[in-house]
Amino acid sequence: MDFLSGFIGSRTKLMSRTWGSLTIEAATFSAAADGDLVIEVGMPSPTSELLLRIHSECVFAEVFDSDLCDCADQLEHAMKRLTIAGNGMLIYLRLDGRGAGLAAKVKATALEIEGVDTFLSREKIGVPPEGRDFRSIGTYLRERGFARIRLLTNNPLKVRGLQSAGLEVETEPLLVTEPSAKVRQLYRAKAEKFGHTIPRHIINATSGDLSAPSLPES
Repeated sequence: MDFLSGFIGSRTKLMSRTWGSLTIEAATFSAAADGDLVIEVGMPSPTSELLLRIHSECVFAEVFDSDLCDCADQLEHAMKRLTIAGNGMLIYLRLDGRGAGLAAKVKATALEIEGVDTFLSREKIGVPPEGRDFRSIGTYLRERGFARIRLLTNNPLKVRGLQSAGLEVETEPLLVTEPSAKVRQLYRAKAEKFGHTIPRHIINATSGDLSAPSLPES
């Protein structure tokens, strides 16, 4: 934190070839040595409901296009939703493997390729299946004056983290609607073992390739 303290709160504009003009703020919500990011689309105002996505890093999917999860798809869908709305925020956490980290994730992934689900793969290697805590994000948003949040999530832990700061939270699901067999297995574990809100018809879908969900009009 001493190293980071000189950089936290720094802001810059970034022109994305896909998403247009973004504002990036250096932040810290996790134990990541190099900090986390707050990405703003448009100019989110505390006087309005904040459209928000809390996204955890997934190097395997976002960099190497892994077919085991929907993390890269969720990031793309969230940015698309924020861009359509014209205003909103994405908080990018350096918490790969739901907080387990990259080294542990390599070992867990080897088990998942053999058919072990994402919950048991963590238990088998001795790390928590869910190691994240979202309460500091709620505190950050409250300090910035936000009171009402529309959260793009299927994860009730994120909702509780924001509510702990006294924020009013409504949710909007963020799912691929035609998941592959591997992503269906992931969704099943998330619904049954992590308590995520994932409709049974999505888990039981019988399609092949991933496809983007239809996004609400704003």
